[in-house]
Amino acid sequence: MKDTMLSAAIALSAICLAFSAQAASDAPPKPLPPQQKNFPLDQTWQLKELNGKPISSDLDVSLKIDGALHASGYSGCNSWSAVIYPVKDQHLAMGPPALTKKQCDKDTMAIEFDFLSVLHSGPTWDLVNGELVIKGPRGTLRLARSL
Repeated sequence: MKDTMLSAAIALSAICLAFSAQAASDAPPKPLPPQQKNFPLDQTWQLKELNGKPISSDLDVSLKIDGALHASGYSGCNSWSAVIYPVKDQHLAMGPPALTKKQCDKDTMAIEFDFLSVLHSGPTWDLVNGELVIKGPRGTLRLARSL
């Protein structure tokens, strides 16, 4: 009798396992996490908009991050460089920038300050319709690829 009960318990366990395996295969697959984009290295980007306001085409404000993660450009008045790391979830982490010491008019200096502040604030980045959009707690930059 014990052998019969043991055989029945084993058979019942096997049936339960078969049903649970079937139920698991009928479950919808888990969604994949959002695909991470790669930052466009070795390309020069020209600032077109700062916090929704257009930047004059006469003003040179640019960003380039090379393959060694060294960023450089022109901030409207001064040349600048820094180390910038594209990190998880399309964020940028920037070290302190090195700047030349030229002084320009008040408006140009304000654009320079805002541009570098946004980059230094741990912003997110995305490619939208061929433009590089950088958003952080200190503002938004919209840059177009420079030739």
